[in-house]
Amino acid sequence: MVPKGWKELTIEQCLIDKTSMAYGILQPGQDVENGIPMIRTVDIGADGLCGTKILRVSEELHLEYKRTELAGSEVLLSVMGTVGRTMVVPSECAGWNVNRALAVMRLNSATDPFYFCEYLKSPFVNGRLIEQAIGSAQKRINLGDLKKYKVRIPPLSEQKKIAQILSTWDKAIDTSEKLLANSRQQKKALMQQLLTGKKRLRDKSGVRFNGEWRPTTIGEISHCFSGGTPSRKKDEYYGGSIPWITSGKLNDRFVTSTNEFITEAGLLNSSAKTITKNTILVAMYGATAGRVAINLLESATINQAILAINLKAGISNSFFFHLLERKMVEAINLVQGGQPNLNASIIKNLRIRIPILEEQEKIAATLSSADQEIETLQQKLDCLKQEKTALMQQLLTGKRRVQVEEAQ
Repeated sequence: MVPKGWKELTIEQCLIDKTSMAYGILQPGQDVENGIPMIRTVDIGADGLCGTKILRVSEELHLEYKRTELAGSEVLLSVMGTVGRTMVVPSECAGWNVNRALAVMRLNSATDPFYFCEYLKSPFVNGRLIEQAIGSAQKRINLGDLKKYKVRIPPLSEQKKIAQILSTWDKAIDTSEKLLANSRQQKKALMQQLLTGKKRLRDKSGVRFNGEWRPTTIGEISHCFSGGTPSRKKDEYYGGSIPWITSGKLNDRFVTSTNEFITEAGLLNSSAKTITKNTILVAMYGATAGRVAINLLESATINQAILAINLKAGISNSFFFHLLERKMVEAINLVQGGQPNLNASIIKNLRIRIPILEEQEKIAATLSSADQEIETLQQKLDCLKQEKTALMQQLLTGKRRVQVEEAQ
């Protein structure tokens, strides 16, 4: 049901005229120095241009596609490849152009571009656009189909008010994203300083640590082993009560749950190995190769793609976890391929330097504090995004109406 005072229109009815929607440049070619800037799908972020390097095209090609020369306030929508990204063209992009994957839409005076853009970005609309895209290897939306797509449009004053409210959330989200990115960068710099001994912390007496770090290898200070996978042909090996960790779970950094469970029979009749709480885990191959995590389950089992590391006395688990995250970057560089494959030998032979236990614990506490700050910021960002999504669902469907000041 269309809310009172709203209209259900096709996108074509929101345009200035039938020629006000067009694709961009088909074959832009190489980047042309001092050429005309051209926006691509990859350049569009959550709230406009995302800071990628803008490619440029020749003046001649730009003139050939004069129909998509930007003036500002147009709405762009990606209609090929990654379908559904959208933005309002800022005034500083006047004179620019776009590539073939983007549709340029020039709206009539009764349609606010910022409201229209938010409407297209809303999960309930954006999801349908993606679903309706055709093609298998590369998804696309035909402009003819896009023009027929129906949208709900309130009076212009209400459109502007809705866009203004959602913009407030966008600004808060943008601020939180910048704070999160800054905290991650600061932690990266802190790891570089603390885990190499370039920066030394103070002991409990307030005296700065100054002793030499002991050179060793991961294999010398730990016991390492990998697991296995029970036969998938045996149903009785799965669905039991024993947590079975696969490498994808290592993306969590701290493993508190598993996607699969195996039975005692599955454990006894396979190479799956049991691990205890606080065991450090490393993904050895596949898309997650190099990821490091700590098992927080009381007891679990692992598959063959994971190397379990149990440390010997005198090594802080938390310190080693942070050190290993950094060292895995080096390990990945030692192997070749699009999806690098590690093995136990490569990881065990990685050379590291270890300070005394007290300094390890101080370093671990500092880095864990940085992790907590990042986690708090991430939670705040997630909450803001969820709130905005819920608000979009209410405002952009008319379920919740905004108050608009009467025209004087």
